[in-house]
Amino acid sequence: EKNSTMKVLLATDCSEQATAAVQFLNALDFKEPIDLTVITALGDPYGSSPESTQHWFPELLRQERDRTELHHEQVVKILSDRCNTIHRISRPGHPVKVVLSEAEDLDCDLIVIGAQGHSFIGRLLIGSVSDSIATHAKCSVLVVRPDDSAAPASGGEVTRPNRLVIGYDGSHASQQAVEEILSLDWNCETEVELISVAPIYDYLLGNGLSTAAIANEEEIFKEMKRGGEEMKERVNESLVHTKSTVIHDQRVGDALVEVAKKDKADLVIVGDSGHSLLDDFLLGSTTKYVLRHAGCSVWISRLHRGVEQEK
Repeated sequence: EKNSTMKVLLATDCSEQATAAVQFLNALDFKEPIDLTVITALGDPYGSSPESTQHWFPELLRQERDRTELHHEQVVKILSDRCNTIHRISRPGHPVKVVLSEAEDLDCDLIVIGAQGHSFIGRLLIGSVSDSIATHAKCSVLVVRPDDSAAPASGGEVTRPNRLVIGYDGSHASQQAVEEILSLDWNCETEVELISVAPIYDYLLGNGLSTAAIANEEEIFKEMKRGGEEMKERVNESLVHTKSTVIHDQRVGDALVEVAKKDKADLVIVGDSGHSLLDDFLLGSTTKYVLRHAGCSVWISRLHRGVEQEK
């Protein structure tokens, strides 16, 4: 039996991006009460030689703790009305290790983290923290990258996302991703596009295509169209502005990013089906691509893992 509260871990480095993530979380409307844990990693003392560490690390740590305490107080002010409980943690260590181990100890439902900015360098840097957390967490992860028109992090409200793009391929992981998104209350004007990406075989087989492969490709396309329409009906029960689209493409991640850009999406949702090392390797091609190239926030859903464990 799942708890009736939602366990959310908000990972923050006290930056503007982190404040934007706080505001994005505040704009979401969860149906269940939230038990929130706010966590900040204070840096890794072992990153430099022990001699130098002895001199400057304690002082640096004290400054970081003070800065973190102020930031956490700000977070509590913003989110206190939305949460059942708020617990604050700051500890030394590498951010990825600190966040992932805490998420596991708490048996979290969702990790929320701010992404680096829009610049190319920023996108490369995401590889180090947000990307690693998003890829290796056992629970769902929301990486917040607000668009340029969002309110600046220092003030003003960030509005609730109202344009959603969901990667849907009929798999259990993608079905549960939709269910996870439906576990929130959205504005009735929210627009949802379910995107199914049907494979292109000539990309894999060269030009010597057999008629069987072409027939199979058409069959898969029809099957995806059917599945997408069925899921659209399910989503339409609560969100009437929902459409289902099937597109032919060689790469799923690329296709999702293109649609999100065209739709001016606020949030892209992908279900992570990775269980084995091979799955995680293959997943890398879609989830990591979307994480690094989408111009908006990305929700990686792993709700299905919890569902499977309960069976």
